[in-house]
Amino acid sequence: MNLVLLVEGAETEPRVYEAWLRHRLPALRREPNVADLTADGYVLVSGKGYPSCYRRIAGLLRDIDGHPGLVQEFWICIDSDEDTYEARYAEVDRAVQEELRGTRMARTNPSLTIRIIVQHCCIETWFLGHDGFLRAGPQSRQLVEFKRFYDVSAEDPEQMPAYAGYVTRASFHLAYLKAMLTERSYRYSKQRPGVVIEPSYFEALRSRCARTGHIPSFQRLLEALQAAGDTGA
Repeated sequence: MNLVLLVEGAETEPRVYEAWLRHRLPALRREPNVADLTADGYVLVSGKGYPSCYRRIAGLLRDIDGHPGLVQEFWICIDSDEDTYEARYAEVDRAVQEELRGTRMARTNPSLTIRIIVQHCCIETWFLGHDGFLRAGPQSRQLVEFKRFYDVSAEDPEQMPAYAGYVTRASFHLAYLKAMLTERSYRYSKQRPGVVIEPSYFEALRSRCARTGHIPSFQRLLEALQAAGDTGA
């Protein structure tokens, strides 16, 4: 099985998805380009942010179209940011459909599955789903205030609104994650995501999703992994 994976960000997502694929689909080897794929490989491409990632969709579809039957899965992973999940999904889907009209894909790659994975509202929202990391009694004043405003260990992080003083939900979710991890003596940055790429962290998110139904957009990634050969064990 060959996979092409387009991620929105240039720093965090490439590191995270590479680690997660290594954990859940260890048989897949990373290759630099679609043309380099043989069997059981993947290509991971950064979209360099939003909305420039849309230009990468067109180029990758042309690459896939140029190698009929070589790629079975194409995943597009993107934040919803301030949009609803449904609005961002529809936006990406429209971009994909517009590009497909200019290719021979339906005829030459009938087995290709295109999956849109929306990180709602950002990948840090998913990371907040590790309910074992938020202390029952936080020590820092900032984290005490954050938890009083919204307890991500008990409530779905995807439903958390922005906090006063933060312009966007995504910026607040990032600040909350940093505060939560700092209290556990971990550091998080876009360049060095740290503990969140560990297999145990992924498994905690998977367990939270299955146990509570929280972070439902993460479930779309789990389904994609299963379709690519992850047994879920």
